[in-house]
Amino acid sequence: MASVLLTASSFVLIIFFGFFLRRAGFFGPQDHQLLSKLVMNVTLPAAVIRNFAALDLTPSLLFLAVLGVLLNVAGAAAGWLYARRQDATQRAFAMLTWSGYNIGAFTMPYLQGFLGPVGVGAACIFDIGNALMCNGAVYAVTPREGARPALGQMARRLLTSAAFDVYLVMLAVGLAGIPIPQTLVDLLAPVAEANSFLAMLMIGLMLELNLRPGYLRRGVVTVLARNLLAAGEALLFYFCAPFSLEIRQVMVIVLFAPVSVASVAFADKCGCDPGLSGFTASLSILVGMGLMTFLVIALGIR
Repeated sequence: MASVLLTASSFVLIIFFGFFLRRAGFFGPQDHQLLSKLVMNVTLPAAVIRNFAALDLTPSLLFLAVLGVLLNVAGAAAGWLYARRQDATQRAFAMLTWSGYNIGAFTMPYLQGFLGPVGVGAACIFDIGNALMCNGAVYAVTPREGARPALGQMARRLLTSAAFDVYLVMLAVGLAGIPIPQTLVDLLAPVAEANSFLAMLMIGLMLELNLRPGYLRRGVVTVLARNLLAAGEALLFYFCAPFSLEIRQVMVIVLFAPVSVASVAFADKCGCDPGLSGFTASLSILVGMGLMTFLVIALGIR
């Protein structure tokens, strides 16, 4: 337990270190974009390759990608039902922030500190379906003014994501039974190990704690709704899914991941208050880190 709390505390310190450096003027308002590019295009793909190398990929694990799609549909549908009598902007905000899981930029780096390659690999497979929904599919059905994005635009957004491309390549390599050379894994190890630090620092630079009237209530409602849905889904998966205990434990933790960064970007495109979206995402990160740490301890992962 002590080691889990120590690791979690180090992540919290990195996040707030980034937050205070930005407030002190060491980083500018847009500097997080550079770190985001570095994480999503360099360190995260390296971490994915390293963890897939030790994962015994079976066809049954592909269900985790399907699960990523289904749970996004469930979250968006629940958000629509909650806001169905509100205006289109409020319905769009609920649909986008009740669905979507921040796997690559938060959950993956966080899990690296607690879980082995099997756990991180399972999260990667889940993120294939999750990324498909976060990067356009949910946005395509949100109520708003203007044309819906074309399928070609959604496909380009996915296929130009280095992390998503690596997911697909590693999935194909694993299913084909092609071993990943240990030399490549060793070469990528220092880059992969930098992923957690850079991702948490990036989140600190993006953290928004600017409270305005109504922000706290709306943010709390959204985060509470997400986690209540996650609790029901986690119980169902943990006790009913035909997977090993390790995979079930990992997915229980993943379901409490915070709001996706892509969901926040799409909420802005739908005319939602960007300050509210940023605050809600930040609140979900702080709450998610606490819940995920509690679950690591409660499930006896370490």
